[in-house]
Amino acid sequence: MFEESENTSVNVLLVDDRPENLLVMETILEDLGEKVICATSAREALKFLLVEDVALILLDVQMPGLNGFEFAELVRERERTQNTPIIFVSANSVDEQYVFKGYSLGAVDYLTKPFQPEILKSKVKFFTKLFRQNQEIKRQATLLEHANTSLDSANLDLEARVRSRTTELEAANKRLATELDARKESEARLAIEHSITRTVAYAENLDDAAREILRSFCDNIGAGVSALWLRSNNGTELRCAQVETADDSQTLSQFKEESLDLKFVRDQGLPGRVWELNAPVLLADQVHGDHDPRENLAQAAGLTHAVGFPIKIADEFYGVIEFFTRSPLPDDRSLMNMLEAIGSEIGQFVQRKRIEGERENLLVREQALRQQAERASRLKDEFLATVSHELRTPLNSILGWGQILKTSDLTEEDRLTALETIYRNARSQSQLIDDLLDTSRLITGNLHLNLSPTAVIPTIQTAIDVVRPAAEAKSIVIDTKFSTEIETITCDTHRLQQMVWNLLTNAVKFTPDSGRIEVGYERVGNGVQITVSDSGHGISPDFLPLVFDRFRQADSSSTRKHHGLGLGLAIVRHLTELHGGQVSVHSDGPGKGAVFTITLPITLAVISEGNVPQKHTNGHTNRKVSPHQLNGVRISIVDDDDDACNLLRFSLEMSGAEVRTSSSVDEAMRSLSEWLPDLLLTDINMPGEDGYSLIRKLRAMKPEQGSEIPAIALTALARTEDSEQALSAGFQMHIPKPVDIDELAEAIVGLAGRK
Repeated sequence: MFEESENTSVNVLLVDDRPENLLVMETILEDLGEKVICATSAREALKFLLVEDVALILLDVQMPGLNGFEFAELVRERERTQNTPIIFVSANSVDEQYVFKGYSLGAVDYLTKPFQPEILKSKVKFFTKLFRQNQEIKRQATLLEHANTSLDSANLDLEARVRSRTTELEAANKRLATELDARKESEARLAIEHSITRTVAYAENLDDAAREILRSFCDNIGAGVSALWLRSNNGTELRCAQVETADDSQTLSQFKEESLDLKFVRDQGLPGRVWELNAPVLLADQVHGDHDPRENLAQAAGLTHAVGFPIKIADEFYGVIEFFTRSPLPDDRSLMNMLEAIGSEIGQFVQRKRIEGERENLLVREQALRQQAERASRLKDEFLATVSHELRTPLNSILGWGQILKTSDLTEEDRLTALETIYRNARSQSQLIDDLLDTSRLITGNLHLNLSPTAVIPTIQTAIDVVRPAAEAKSIVIDTKFSTEIETITCDTHRLQQMVWNLLTNAVKFTPDSGRIEVGYERVGNGVQITVSDSGHGISPDFLPLVFDRFRQADSSSTRKHHGLGLGLAIVRHLTELHGGQVSVHSDGPGKGAVFTITLPITLAVISEGNVPQKHTNGHTNRKVSPHQLNGVRISIVDDDDDACNLLRFSLEMSGAEVRTSSSVDEAMRSLSEWLPDLLLTDINMPGEDGYSLIRKLRAMKPEQGSEIPAIALTALARTEDSEQALSAGFQMHIPKPVDIDELAEAIVGLAGRK
């Protein structure tokens, strides 16, 4: 075969733009008996190489258009010709740089003209022989491939005959083993049913019975893994409650761990599919079906078949039992019937235990509810007694001194003492009511913050100034320690002052005479801390977790030393949490003082405008009004309470205002028709028609009749929604009772001046 290939001529490509050079080389190579192909340009040569293979290319360097080097680059870029030998032949480009470039392009030689014909013939002869050898090798490889294909075909035929014979033998063995397998399956099913019946008869609950039930499938039916899935409390998913494995191999352990971490919804995985159908499901050779994420683990453990069946009573679904095997499971009706019977038996057990548990829980719950009701009733009685005591105590002083002022002839000094006592106790009673209202707003979520940049230290100093008289009365020293560069944070200024004031009031109350209180302000991380520490009575460890609870007092007995409703610290906690902060307390025990700490973020929120006006200020500061600041202001007061009318009329006339009063809406409308005021001040709750009816009638009138008169709602309705309703109805301002006279006068000045 090799000799035949040697007698076959091969292509030798000559590329030169000068025909005389091509003729010379063609003549030299004529004796070799090869096919000499001549091309006068690189493009002509490339066209030939597109369809033919060549053993060698003799290439001139200097050619018009594409030169030899550029042609060589194109040849090397094509997969078919990239290994074709190239010999550069040149008479002009003989410099070393041209020679090196030729070799860099993969040339096998570089000849310069003139050259010896014999040298050229020998080089061509060598490369043509090499080409024939490579072609012969390719041909031999093709023949060898055909031979191997024939051999493979023969082997496949032999294997097919072997498999056919083996299949016949296996079929014979299966027929012989059928009766034995059927008997084993029957015995295994009877063993499972007996084991499960015995287990549920003596178990206290499904958790206790689960392990034995699942173990029965591993021991009697050859399951590699068995698992129990139960519905979650919300009934939206299945969770794995128990898994048993046939052995402790790593692959089965991994499968078990993965199952315990999984949750399935309806129609997801084998358990979800059983849930959806509420009937047994058999997976043969497709454990990965139904989007089960345990596919890879099942394959690694060799688990190829699986069965799941529901735990149920009628259509009431409780959960799923699934088991996986390495061997096929019979897809017959008898197996499905057995599994349905087992599921129903376990379902009856679950229902029975659930009913028993619910009955027991009802008894326990009834006892707990009775105890809670008794405790709530006791706390309610204690709270009502405390509220009654705290409200009656200042009321006693008010009524007593009021009666003395009315019936006795007092000296000027005693009269001033009586008035000061009445005013002080009225303010105390007002504060108690404010605390109750604040607590109600906090509980219902109706307390809104009026956030703005707040200078912290001046706010703390203001709170200190408020409690300083009470502290000085007990010779208590109040020290401050401010150690941070943070001057301003975003918060509700009034509520921040209220929080600090409550802590200081608490500290003064529980610090004995000649004690010490220290107020600190510092930066901690991304927030600031305000601390109030005292050398007072301290807090017992038992009461420490209850300090910030509403209506909680360490001593609520009738012999307690300190008064109050137990709301101040609860209000501090709620206000701090509304600001995004937290409050804490520390005490080393009775007699060792206490430290309260408020932590607030440095920046809490953007400044919000137009928030609901606060009940104390309605957007105005408590600035003293000069005695005659209301000179010439005409004010109409509407209130069915004569005492309230007389108080307001007297106080406003003292400030220079001209006042008329009415006790009903009809009387007020008649007064307005005769006398137009600069401002209307009216109560809301009145018999017949209320203040809302009055403001609606006023706003419906013509401007010359008074429709644009500013109006203030002055009422005992102090909730946030009451303020919002008043402003929506047409009032310019809502001020809750009891009213501060200076604050009211300032509000009137603001509205009358705006008009």
